[in-house]
Amino acid sequence: MKRVLIITYYWPPSAGSGVQRWLKMSKYLPEFGWQPVIFTPSNPDFHIKDESLLKDISEKAEIVKIPIWEPYGIYRMLTGTKPEESNFGMTNEGGDLSWSKKLSYWVRGNVFVPDPRITWRSKSISFLKKYLSENPVDAFVTTGPPHSMHLIGLGVKKHFPNLKWVADFRDPWSTFDVHNSFLSDSGKKKNESLEKEVLEKADWLVMTSNNTPGEFPPLDKSKLKIITNGFDSDDFKDFKDTSDNKGKFKIYHTGLLNTIRNPVNLWKALTELCSENKSFKEKLHLEIIGNVEPAIIDFLNNHATLSNKVNFTKWIKHDELLNRYESANLLLLIVNQSRNAISQLPGKLFEYLALKKPLLALCPEGSSLAEAVKESGVGYAIDFSKKEEMKAALLDLFLRFERNDSSEKSEANIVKYSRKHLTNRFVKEILEK
Repeated sequence: MKRVLIITYYWPPSAGSGVQRWLKMSKYLPEFGWQPVIFTPSNPDFHIKDESLLKDISEKAEIVKIPIWEPYGIYRMLTGTKPEESNFGMTNEGGDLSWSKKLSYWVRGNVFVPDPRITWRSKSISFLKKYLSENPVDAFVTTGPPHSMHLIGLGVKKHFPNLKWVADFRDPWSTFDVHNSFLSDSGKKKNESLEKEVLEKADWLVMTSNNTPGEFPPLDKSKLKIITNGFDSDDFKDFKDTSDNKGKFKIYHTGLLNTIRNPVNLWKALTELCSENKSFKEKLHLEIIGNVEPAIIDFLNNHATLSNKVNFTKWIKHDELLNRYESANLLLLIVNQSRNAISQLPGKLFEYLALKKPLLALCPEGSSLAEAVKESGVGYAIDFSKKEEMKAALLDLFLRFERNDSSEKSEANIVKYSRKHLTNRFVKEILEK
């Protein structure tokens, strides 16, 4: 087998979308003649863990770990933030911030550039210089965010200039407006400079949607590949659809729900439908699973109409989540209400497609997500601002539920998103070129 080094911060038992892409890619790489060598921190600072993901680590994978120091403990001490709350991100809070949070955000954006994991860079480069001299590989991958992984890649490329480097961007970098809210001009310029160097020095650039390249400065299109996220067929082999039209109309949302994802118009649409349609009001049920900002929980728990129709569940393991989906009647997918949302194509979309259940996506018109939903024929993609369109879509989906008329999409529309197919593409179009 040839060998490919994958430099990633996220690795099981870390949970969430950041871990899935290269966990699944590395799972299938051996089938196409490549051994994955995973380089990751031995003590990463993440609160959400999912031990069930460990089963997806390939037996042929070599796992290499060294320690990392991160400043999040200091941040939590200064701001009084609980570990689980720090997963909301730094842009989810409305209103006035305390001086300690304002200071910590400024430090995060302008001292730890491009992100707090930059503390791992020097140690990792030194380690990999020695490791790769003794344990050669045929190519290496860096995946971000955190984009400091790409800066480790710069150091590796400097010491091994003939080694093929693939820089994988799961999100934008210098143009990521979610982070730019707390960057100074000098912080922005430093990010832009580092980003430019990575784009120039990497041999291949991989991005996750057709719109993502527009979030970066001009780049060499000849070394650009679009490889989306996907779904793993193995995860769904035991899946059983137990939904029916005899009980509640169950709408599921899973994942992060914070201020920049708070679907205000959706809550209004649901409230109005409850007042206009007696059957809808009687049968509506919301299942919200994952990290939810306290202000949203308080709003829904105190809502005159929706309070007795919503159930909140903390983050659960991936395999347990798939079991929950079995009874869902409608899957809800919400992206950030920010400029960058035009290019977002969340990994959750592909798992939703694999479930073959109706989908309602809230996203910008003309976005990569809207186009993918339209192509799949599985449901609706509606702009955040279009309350009346949301109402019409929800009513249509509810009436289909009552008739037990749930349309299924064509297999041909989703097979290209299987993790195995995407890994084969990665090998043929990048590693073996």
